[in-house]
Amino acid sequence: MKNPKLLPVILTLLLVAGCTKLPASEETGLGPGEYEGIAASQEIKKENLSLKEELEKTKKELEELEKEYLNLVKSNESIISKLQETETKLDIIETADMPEFKVEDTDLNSILSYLEESSSLIDKSTRGIDIISSGGRVIFRTLGYGNVFSQIFIWEEGDKEPTLIEGASFDKDISYEWLDKYLLIKSGGKCKVLDPEGKKITTSFDEPRKMQLIKDTGTVLLIDKDNKFVLYDFINEGKRQIILDNDKYTDFYLNGEYVLFTGAYTENDVKYEIRASLDLDKMMKIYDIQRTGEASGENSDNPAETEDNL
Repeated sequence: MKNPKLLPVILTLLLVAGCTKLPASEETGLGPGEYEGIAASQEIKKENLSLKEELEKTKKELEELEKEYLNLVKSNESIISKLQETETKLDIIETADMPEFKVEDTDLNSILSYLEESSSLIDKSTRGIDIISSGGRVIFRTLGYGNVFSQIFIWEEGDKEPTLIEGASFDKDISYEWLDKYLLIKSGGKCKVLDPEGKKITTSFDEPRKMQLIKDTGTVLLIDKDNKFVLYDFINEGKRQIILDNDKYTDFYLNGEYVLFTGAYTENDVKYEIRASLDLDKMMKIYDIQRTGEASGENSDNPAETEDNL
């Protein structure tokens, strides 16, 4: 039989053992369960950081691949454009129709090189390319292509192709001269004025016996085929005649200050030389000739200046 005195002692020991709690760590101040949770959290943070670094690395690799792809596409486009440019050169050499002109590099020097190289390969006896001007833009003409003998183009820097100028085609050879910033083209007894900036023909008229530009204007003083002295506005196609005795006055001299009209006549078997001068500013006021950039206005003076008034 068990000793009844031992039972309370055993129960007390069991209760004490069941309520025993392990002390917190002296280093961390945490119990075992709390420490395990923090350790797991730190591992997750490390893993997330590692994943983030891998993601950034992958992004950079994708960016590099994208750059390589774009460079490859650009390179392919450049190769295709160069091939097309070469094809146009072959077309210029072989075709009898109006060729297409096209370049990859659109700076002025590249455009000129393209035209000059193409021209050097053409049989000059049948066709050709003539560069008229290359200041700021390239103005050139073709010879012997298509249904016309000559066609004028304007090629702006930065453009892959030139602009064909409507109305600037000619069945015969041409000559040309500059009227300030405008190009006067003569062919077959006709004159045409090209506005390079506007890429258009502004006017067309019969080739005169003599013509001279009034400086800083869009007007020329000319002697037409009927020996009339005419002030012709080639921008607005305005025409005004200076009234003189056309049988006596046959020429003029124009400078920056005045106009001198000269001529001769015979009377009683005696030959006389005659001259009449007109101040240039006065003439411009009478005939409402505007300097480039000025607005035209009404003028009360009589536009028909007579021989006596001169």
